[in-house]
Amino acid sequence: MPTQSPSTQLKSTRQWVHDYAARLLANGEEVRQTAIRELISVEHGVTASPNLVNDEIKKFWVKAGPLMSKRLRRPGIPDEVCSSFDKIWDVALDAAAAGHEIERKQLQAHADGAVAAMKTAQANEQAAIERFDGQTREIDGLRADKLSLTELLQANEAERKGLAADLKEQTEKAAAQHALNMQEQQRVQGLVDSLQQQLTDLRASSQRDLTTLAESHQVELVKTQDFLMRETARVRDEEKAKTDKLIKELERERNEKDQLRQLRSKASDEASQLRGRLEATDRNLEKLEQRNAQLSEKNDKLETALLESIRAQVSAGEQKEEKPLAPPARE
Repeated sequence: MPTQSPSTQLKSTRQWVHDYAARLLANGEEVRQTAIRELISVEHGVTASPNLVNDEIKKFWVKAGPLMSKRLRRPGIPDEVCSSFDKIWDVALDAAAAGHEIERKQLQAHADGAVAAMKTAQANEQAAIERFDGQTREIDGLRADKLSLTELLQANEAERKGLAADLKEQTEKAAAQHALNMQEQQRVQGLVDSLQQQLTDLRASSQRDLTTLAESHQVELVKTQDFLMRETARVRDEEKAKTDKLIKELERERNEKDQLRQLRSKASDEASQLRGRLEATDRNLEKLEQRNAQLSEKNDKLETALLESIRAQVSAGEQKEEKPLAPPARE
């Protein structure tokens, strides 16, 4: 069947309703909306709207009613025919009212279903909007977290670079301090060697001088030599202990420097601990400097005291030639 425009098809459907209603009425059948829709669907392949069919049936009866009434008023029509027609008319009106009521209920059910579907769709739409808003807020939160983490990462990177620079500076200071300590150790060792040489020379000179003394002074001279040897051993032991202590301090400082190198890889996570250790290293370096100064001062004092003691012993030895020697004082 050729395709028709919506307006043309609507006009044809209205005309079909009137034609089939007249056919049903002529055949003595009830004019019903469902029967007319079935005829239109079977013969024309069109699904007519129930509302349109009901409206056109009402219009059909509006036109057909007066015509039938006029025919009934014409003379010559038997009473049985009029009575039959009245019955048919009542049946048609009742059928139209019943069909209209059924159609109204169906339309109401369709309308209620459409309203329920609309509410469901609205609820689904609102839920979808809320989910979209929640996802939007979550995305905004993730973006804010990303920005915050980026800023924190940049700050940590800057802090790491600063700590690396501080570590490098502290390492250089520690290396310089180590060099100074080595120089100080060499100076102390040179001083000890010099003192040892002086003591050796002094012992040899004393030995030459004492061999010229009388046999009566031999025992006292031996005691003096023993005292000098003990004093020399004591000074040597003290210097060795101080040197060992300084070496241990340097070794501990070297270990701390190694720990600082290990901590450099963890600077981003242990920045606060690194600062504390760096500060502790600074304090230790300051203490080492103070200890080195104290050691230097003690060494100077020891050299002075030792030289004075040796001079006193030599002077006492020279005086023993004129008077009997007294036993050396015990410490």
